[in-house]
Amino acid sequence: MILNLLVASLPAFIFIILFSLLDKKFIKKRWVQLLLILIIGGIGSYICYRFEMHFGSYFKKVKDSTYLEVLFYAIFGVAIFEEGYKWLISTVAVTLDKKLKPFQVLIYTVFSSIGFAWFENIVYYALKYGLGTSITRIFTAFPSHVCNAIWMGYFLILYNKTKGKKKYIYLILSLIVATLIHAVYNSLLYGRDPVLMQYNITYIGLLYSFTILLFVKMKKEFK
Repeated sequence: MILNLLVASLPAFIFIILFSLLDKKFIKKRWVQLLLILIIGGIGSYICYRFEMHFGSYFKKVKDSTYLEVLFYAIFGVAIFEEGYKWLISTVAVTLDKKLKPFQVLIYTVFSSIGFAWFENIVYYALKYGLGTSITRIFTAFPSHVCNAIWMGYFLILYNKTKGKKKYIYLILSLIVATLIHAVYNSLLYGRDPVLMQYNITYIGLLYSFTILLFVKMKKEFK
């Protein structure tokens, strides 16, 4: 049990350390806020689970649905709640914390996602399905949550930097892009279709690759 919980928590520790290295002074100065964001993010995992259980009953069962119907469910029955919750936390944090540097905005989005995924990892997967699932999620679901946060963070950085009406386009994109990325990931897993699950492996590879490229772009653009 202890080993399982440690493994389920390992990706959270790794990503907290990695993103803390982006701005050590900011982490030391804002550690209370960031800890609070982790906790609120974790609570959100349960809140979203309850929303998904309720609204999921309005959609057709996956086994009786076409792929487009499954994708529609993944967007409006799951991803919009999860990414919307993380987006709300991040947007409030960015709005309240004045004069943020670009990567400080990214730290907020990533920490909200880490808190969410950490709680989800332990309560809904590690405790239910055991060590094997915890190990698998180190390389799949948990990093995908962080990728969603990086894409969300990129557009929130642009929102924070831009003036005028255009900034609100970036604000909307920060939610839409993260939601769509999340939904496609989920849609390829629902129903356990062997073909779609193979596509999911390819999708994960592309998601990680493009997210790394985006991060490199951000390092150059937001020095």
